[in-house]
Amino acid sequence: MSSDVSSKSGRPGWLPFDLLGHPVPPNKGERGRDQHVPTAENLEKLVLLFGMGRTEVDCAAAIGVSVPTMRKHYFSNPDLKRAKRHAGLRLEAELLQRLNQQSIDGKTSATEKLLKRLDKSRLGPAPVGPTKATKRKGVKEERRDAAWDAGREDNGWGPLLHGPIGNA
Repeated sequence: MSSDVSSKSGRPGWLPFDLLGHPVPPNKGERGRDQHVPTAENLEKLVLLFGMGRTEVDCAAAIGVSVPTMRKHYFSNPDLKRAKRHAGLRLEAELLQRLNQQSIDGKTSATEKLLKRLDKSRLGPAPVGPTKATKRKGVKEERRDAAWDAGREDNGWGPLLHGPIGNA
C-alpha cells in the first residue's frame, strides 16, 4: 500500500494512466530516459511497413526506437508475431475486401480493379526472366560459331576437322 502512495524517492507515486488516458511509464519523474510506450498507431505503422517487405531496422527507425525495443514492446505477444509474419497477406486481404465492398456499392472502377486482381492471381506469379542481359555477339564470334557448327555436320569431313589436330 505504501508503494502506491510514494515512489523510491519519497515523492508521490504515479497513477498507471495520465489525465488523457495514456499509460505512464514506471520510471516517470525519476532519472534516466523514459521507457517506450507502445501505441496502436505505431503498431499499425509497423504492420504496414512489414507488409511492404521492409526490414526490421527500417521499421524500428520509422517509429524511432531500436530493434530490440521494437521486438520487446510490439512483437513479444504471439498474436503480434503472427501479425508481423503475415502482414502482407493481411494488407492484401483488407484491400480486396474494400474493393469488393465498393464493387457491391456500385462503383464500376472498383469492380474493374477487383477483376484485374482476380485475373492476375489466376495467372500465378510472373515468370522470372534472365537476370543478366545477354550480350550480342560480334561479327567474328558469329563467324567462328557458324564455322564450328558447319564442321559438326557429318558430311565426311567431320572426323578430320574434329580430330586431334582440329581441336587446337
